[in-house]
Amino acid sequence: MSTLALSEVFEVRLKIQELENKVNSEALSLFERCDLEDEILELKEKLGEFDRMKFSDDGECLNCSA
Repeated sequence: MSTLALSEVFEVRLKIQELENKVNSEALSLFERCDLEDEILELKEKLGEFDRMKFSDDGECLNCSA
């Protein structure tokens, strides 16, 4: 799984919010909801990886602009 760039984090958070709103729709079947939940979890895992990898051992921000 690739690490997100700082510029992509905001877009991923918006996508998660959009999917969370869709998953509560009564028009979706159980399988469609499961697919959306899987996608949400995958995106949240990417955000978690970004959070874990954003600082070096020295405390320097790896994804921040200089």
